[in-house]
Amino acid sequence: MAALRMRAAAPGGTLSCRANPLRHDVAGNMRALITGGTGNIGSRLAAALVERGDEVAALDIRADPAVPSPAFARVRVWTGGVDDAALVDGVVRELRPDAIFHLGAILSAQAEERPDLAWRVNLEGTRNVLAAAHRHDVSRVVFTSTIATYGAGVALPVTEATPQWPAGLYGVTKVAGERLGVYYHHRFGLDFRGVRLSAMVAPRPPAGGAASAFVCELFIEAVRRGAYTFQVYPTSRVPIVWVGDVVRALILLHDAPPERLRQRVYNIIGACPSVAEMAAAVTRRLPQVRFTFAPDPVKAPIVDSWPAQMDDSAARADWGWAPQFDLERMTDATLAELRR
Repeated sequence: MAALRMRAAAPGGTLSCRANPLRHDVAGNMRALITGGTGNIGSRLAAALVERGDEVAALDIRADPAVPSPAFARVRVWTGGVDDAALVDGVVRELRPDAIFHLGAILSAQAEERPDLAWRVNLEGTRNVLAAAHRHDVSRVVFTSTIATYGAGVALPVTEATPQWPAGLYGVTKVAGERLGVYYHHRFGLDFRGVRLSAMVAPRPPAGGAASAFVCELFIEAVRRGAYTFQVYPTSRVPIVWVGDVVRALILLHDAPPERLRQRVYNIIGACPSVAEMAAAVTRRLPQVRFTFAPDPVKAPIVDSWPAQMDDSAARADWGWAPQFDLERMTDATLAELRR
């Protein structure tokens, strides 16, 4: 690690490694690296892998987990960006992970505001991860993509075979990431697997002000202030999925036998309510909450460009995916976590 510590800091973070001495006491089934590993999904995924006996490391621009837990305290954390090719290669070379979960990305609204950064992190960062995985004999890479890869005007429901014509830069970079992963699979035999996520519901909004952040913010502000103003239309219909279901899907997909997979990237979805229906689910539990609408000229069209129906039957058939949370259960779980 001495050579790594001497390198220049990666954009957006400082280069360091924080190792917990308990790491070597874990009798892990595999060694996993999670990029974006201290984030909303990453910190939960890391804890879930540790709890089942895996040895886990995280690479992120922030050192502290979005969701702290006793299990995450056993995760080894590097700080830095995936757009730093030397850093990514050095971490993978030292860790020699069996699998990489590549979650690190710039999300939709911030991608529109900072396109150069989104290009570096989402495209060059993905290439850095895949190249390091190939160079250091990583067995498997699991990638998070998005419903935003499809764009507007496609036949519904969208399936994995639906043409991808994204309206925003975030979706563009994720399509490219999918294609690059499939290239590494065919060219080098890398076991690349991915999920296209619908908008994720969680008690914490995604970093970077993503266009889909409202599916988290409406709950947070309902509890915190008793009011929330939507920047999207009440009639917009948005496929959503609970963050815990996302973590479970990533583990299920990782663990699936290769012979069961008929494709490289799969859709997953939990429910498909309108924005008004999401607001109504909250007011049934918190009648005093006031919701208003002031559609944003950038965010509202991005959300409306996403397909309103998503078919996840391939994931159900190939690796046993099925959501455990519908809109009602997501609402209960999110409000319960926020109250705690």
